[in-house]
Amino acid sequence: MIKNIKNVLYCSTFFLIFGCGSDDSTEEEVVSNGAQGNITLSGDETSELGTSLTVANIEVANASLTGTDKSVILMSENISVVDDEFVYDDDQNGFVIVAADFSTGGSADIDKSISMTIVKDGEEYRHACSSPYLNFFTACGDGFAIDFEGKSVTFDGTTVINTDDDTILTMDGTITWN
Repeated sequence: MIKNIKNVLYCSTFFLIFGCGSDDSTEEEVVSNGAQGNITLSGDETSELGTSLTVANIEVANASLTGTDKSVILMSENISVVDDEFVYDDDQNGFVIVAADFSTGGSADIDKSISMTIVKDGEEYRHACSSPYLNFFTACGDGFAIDFEGKSVTFDGTTVINTDDDTILTMDGTITWN
């Protein structure tokens, strides 16, 4: 469990580097749970990870965990956030996806980014992307969008790269929350 927390902090560090600015004009409230949707995965790693992630929990605009209020944290059913800390019912399987959209401000370098950790049978798989491409990770693609007003995250041919072995994983699906 400690190792999982370290990985989420690793992922959040990415956002701290590029998105430290806070935007007080954001009217989003922090939302827990209420998420629904599936993300379909394709690529070489699906033999280990499976072909689908079911999002059950969400945190929106939680700057204390991600470093920016322009973020959404998508989690599996066995991971939640309580008092700004991740709580794991099962630390051997699950996922945390931190998606951020800086296109309206917050970062001079990056418009959008994803940092994701999937744990399968105790093994961790870390992925990331940034748009525009800045010579590290991979480009997320044009089909990745967060609509804070419409309360949805869309992955349409969104690509992330395994930060350990450079394997590309493609994500498709729409996640909504209330």
